[in-house]
Amino acid sequence: MANQKQVDRLKRAFQVASAAWDRAAARTVPGEVACRSGCFGCCVGLFDISLPEAALVRAGVARLTAVDREDVLRRARRIVEETAAAFPGDARTGLLDPERSEDADDDYFAVVADRACPMLELPSGRCRIYEERPVTCRTYGFAWASDGAVFHPPCGLNLPGAPGERQLETAVDIGLLDQAEEVAGELAAGLGIASGSETTIPHAVLGTAFGPPPR
Repeated sequence: MANQKQVDRLKRAFQVASAAWDRAAARTVPGEVACRSGCFGCCVGLFDISLPEAALVRAGVARLTAVDREDVLRRARRIVEETAAAFPGDARTGLLDPERSEDADDDYFAVVADRACPMLELPSGRCRIYEERPVTCRTYGFAWASDGAVFHPPCGLNLPGAPGERQLETAVDIGLLDQAEEVAGELAAGLGIASGSETTIPHAVLGTAFGPPPR
């Protein structure tokens, strides 16, 4: 799906999100952040990802050992097959419908709210594609802000009881993180799909729109 140069560019682009999380963490005091190795509550429940994120996810799966890759594919396949009826798009291609309604989105993500990400290794709680993880994974834990206002709260384990002002002080500014637009256009042209296409992690792995599944 993506060549090595594109993968390297995407990794650099996504480091902006990782750095934003680090800056947010630097603004906290002891006791405000519960995030730690092995804490994987945020790895349960699916969410939409962009085309560049999908490309990086597939690159991460492709570099796994055969055993890990087969486990990822098995778990992704189970999620895709068991939730196909609710998927607001084409489950075969893996593409979410760009015209889907907010209600359709909400209904689907409610169905998969208890599904663990296929990249999650248990019982260690380790992400098997940590270096290729999506932006949501890189920024989750702190509030998300845009134009000086919080639009998504922090993880319930972080900043316990903090007022809105404190959440904003330690928020990640989502508006500064889109650094992969150029690569998105290249990927879309190569695949023959829209550059703004969205999917989910398991659908990115298996969807025919993104090429043959990693082997």
